[in-house]
Amino acid sequence: MKQFLLYVFLLTGLTAMAQDKGIHFERELSWKDIRAKARKEGKFIFMDCYTTWCGPCKMMSRDIFPQQAVGDFFNGKFISVKVQMDKTAGDDAAVKRWYDDAAAIAREYNVMAYPTFLYFAPDGRLVHLVVGGDSAAAFIASSAQALDPATQYYTRMETMAKNAGNQPDTLKRLAEEARKMYDGRYTALFLQRYLHAVPDIFAPDVVDFLDRFTLSSHDTGFTIFRKNPAKINQVKGARYAENRVQQIIFVEEVYSAPQEGANAGFRPIQAKLKKKYPELTGIVIDKFRLQWYQRNKAYDQFEKAVKVYLKQYNQQLDPRDLSSFARTVGQYATDTAMLRTALSWSERAVKEDPHAETMSVQALLLYKLGDVPAAVRLQETVVNELSAGIANKYKREYQQKVLDKMKGGEKL
Repeated sequence: MKQFLLYVFLLTGLTAMAQDKGIHFERELSWKDIRAKARKEGKFIFMDCYTTWCGPCKMMSRDIFPQQAVGDFFNGKFISVKVQMDKTAGDDAAVKRWYDDAAAIAREYNVMAYPTFLYFAPDGRLVHLVVGGDSAAAFIASSAQALDPATQYYTRMETMAKNAGNQPDTLKRLAEEARKMYDGRYTALFLQRYLHAVPDIFAPDVVDFLDRFTLSSHDTGFTIFRKNPAKINQVKGARYAENRVQQIIFVEEVYSAPQEGANAGFRPIQAKLKKKYPELTGIVIDKFRLQWYQRNKAYDQFEKAVKVYLKQYNQQLDPRDLSSFARTVGQYATDTAMLRTALSWSERAVKEDPHAETMSVQALLLYKLGDVPAAVRLQETVVNELSAGIANKYKREYQQKVLDKMKGGEKL
């Protein structure tokens, strides 16, 4: 028993020594306490904003933070704290105590990616930003910039904001620079100033620029696209604005929600959508239902629902959705009439959005309907469309295999 206790004592001591080598993170203090301690001790604050699903976040915690050199650099200069930005069922009491502060930090500093490392001066001012995992040496070097006003990212951007004036080109460049840094704070600020500086926010170059900066419902572009679809579509094409808005809603409200099953998954999402996007609830939840049937291979339910969906939303259909629905029919249907109906959807999708993916669906349906020569010709076009570029390598290999099966009369 004594030997066992000695082993436990030694193991505990070794673990503590290993932890002491790296960054010492405050685990019991609140955000208010962290700031008070930094002021009292005259130290900067290092904040690791992470999520439980983020691979680079785990790498930094596992491989970089525990290193002796990293601990030697940080512990004498910073009060350090880890802030979990998502919520999980396994969160302990310490993580839960930070829920409100984590949400407030994400909003106030517009955290866009993970891991995001925020650096605060002893007086509580945000002065520096680093995003993404890196080696220990590179991480120390980028963090050292937080200690010098001449190299602090936010200090420099604050100066640029004061001196930028109202020149659209300058504001556009600064917005792009902030976006590359995953700095949501100054991205939003310079984008707003750019939109106020240009004579027409619906000019093609402005709309294209705005589109690249529209990633969430909190972005300015989301509101502009939602309220002015006709003007956006004049630049980007039919139904572009509506589809862009729906994509963001799907990511934020549908795909992020637990999906326990058809009925169990639809009801809570539908209730949430009705409060936030009442005019879009119908098409979003109906599309979600179709996707659920597709994903779960519930073809009988899909076939009934897709006919209703296409009839109801005929003028609002995205060609990519049409092509996706047509592919599902091509994969599972045996009824000739249904296959011909799906072929008409596919033809419309190709006409509105002619590229390899939509054409491959049309070729599949032609083949299933017995028009092998037309299917082969179209599938050859698909393969040729994908011939250039490394990015298309695997797609081309797959489509070539489909073409070979068509030429050989094999089952797809």
